[in-house]
Order: sequence, then structure tokens, then C-alpha cells
Amino acid sequence: MTDHCCKIGRTIATYDLGERAIEDGFDEELAARWVGDHGFPETATRPLTDWFNTELLKSVYDSHNRKAIDVHIQSEYDALQSDDAVTRGEIIDDLADDGIDGTELTTDFATRSTMYRHLTQCLGANKSKQRSNSDWESDKIEYARDTMRTNIEDVLQSLDRKGELPNGADATVRTQIILQCHVDGCSTQTRLSRARTRGFICRAHSDVA
Repeated sequence: MTDHCCKIGRTIATYDLGERAIEDGFDEELAARWVGDHGFPETATRPLTDWFNTELLKSVYDSHNRKAIDVHIQSEYDALQSDDAVTRGEIIDDLADDGIDGTELTTDFATRSTMYRHLTQCLGANKSKQRSNSDWESDKIEYARDTMRTNIEDVLQSLDRKGELPNGADATVRTQIILQCHVDGCSTQTRLSRARTRGFICRAHSDVA
């Protein structure tokens, strides 16, 4: 049995994604796309994850002789990722007609958190925090949110199985990062995303050290 660095490493090997790489290897291309090297524009973790998953989808389609142009592949990928069970079920049934197990396929899709971990821990890729056009902060935030969401979903599934929280496993988990003003006695709170947009956490104390 071959050991793989992580879920993404296993997926690359299982689906022979290396054959689709423009660079010397699929991992090398992932890292190059992420940091903006070898002629690739710098890509944030979220769109890179979507690119990886659509490449996986294309590979599966090719191996099952399922013909689809890029725009259809993107549409079907969006359907597989949809929160709408009916929409997702329709495309899974359609894939089954071509001998593709859509449910199994979606379990092999990468998430932003697994992609970030693969890039930084498995591949040792690093975006310079000094580069003005780098959005590494957003990548770190998304990684933290995805990790939190995954842990909470695991807890909900366990509570559901124990009967302590019926239907908990079916709940949609939404994570928000709330910041509170650093001044003692000030109760002002705001979402991190809003604070970044406005450039301050608390208007009244934005200049207080």
C-alpha cells in the first residue's frame, strides 16, 4: 500500500492527475499557481481548490467517455457542490448513467482547508507576507473557518447519533469571526470581514493605542 502525504496527495495518485499537469508534476503546478510562479498568476486558495476539483472532474469524465465542454463541467461541478439536495441528486443520477459514482466523487473533492494544508505542510509552499498583492491573510482566515466548521460538523453528527440532538447532522454550520474593541469597557463588536472593509474595529477608539 502506497503512503500519501494527505487526502489531496491520495486523490492525485488515485485519479492519475499528474498526467494533466502542465508543469513537471501536478503538485508543482499547484504550488506554482498558488504563489504565482512559472508564468501562472497568483491564485488564492478558494479558486485554486475549485480548479483542482474541476480537473478531477475532467479526469473522471475522460475515463468514462463522458463528453462535456468546460462550461458544462463548471455547471455540473457547481451542482455537485450545491446545498440544494434536489439539484445535487439530479446530477448524481445523471452521472450514474455513465457509470460514475457521483457521491464517491464528491467525497474526493478538496476543501479550502485541505488544499491550504497540502500546499503549506506537504509541499512547503509559502507566499511572502511582504508581497503587496498577496492575500495570504484571507487564505489563513478561510483555513481557520473551514477547520472550525469541520470540527463542529463532526460534533453534530456524534450528538445526532446519540440522540442528544436529533437532525443535528443535517444542520448548516455557519462560522463568523467576531472582533471586540480593545478598549476596556467598550462593548463594540463587529465581524472581521466588515472591520477589514472599513479599516477599523471601533470607530470611537480606532486611534486609541
